[in-house]
Amino acid sequence: MLSGCDKLGIPLPWQKKEVIQIKIDGVPSTGKEPMLMIDDQLEPLTKPTYQLIKRDLYDCQGMVAPWLQNLLVAELNFLAEKSKLKLIEKPVCLLNVDKDESPKNGRFSVHFYKDAEELKACVLHQHCESARNVSLVLKNQLVFRSYFLSDFKREKFYQHCVTPEGNWIANTTCYTVEN
Repeated sequence: MLSGCDKLGIPLPWQKKEVIQIKIDGVPSTGKEPMLMIDDQLEPLTKPTYQLIKRDLYDCQGMVAPWLQNLLVAELNFLAEKSKLKLIEKPVCLLNVDKDESPKNGRFSVHFYKDAEELKACVLHQHCESARNVSLVLKNQLVFRSYFLSDFKREKFYQHCVTPEGNWIANTTCYTVEN
């Protein structure tokens, strides 16, 4: 029988969720604009750039607040560095809106690509070299940032959660984190 704890009920080392406060110099965690340009029914205020069967993709420009894009890229690079993955500079950004999900289940996610060529290869042909994605998870009117980073060639995959207060919890998603 496998157990999540040792015989004394103490979590095993890989189950410990150490919390680290992250602050990135010069990168604000809030701004004047709303995070996303959506209406009261949580629908985007513009037409999608790409329409797929279960999701619509929108150019981040005009949909995702510039301060939020900057924060997400800074946090992605912080997490990529900790995971020994390539950093991204001046990425292309798409907002993914899952048609079948609610905001608490990750309806909104922001996907970053190194350039327009990688975006097209990944979105239109499902040939992705890496992933730099952030699901915005709504819990009790607060937005948690659930990060997924990968290097598909090296078969490296990482998940991290950053709370609204900027607390980083490694090796987990925000769906499993209590608020």
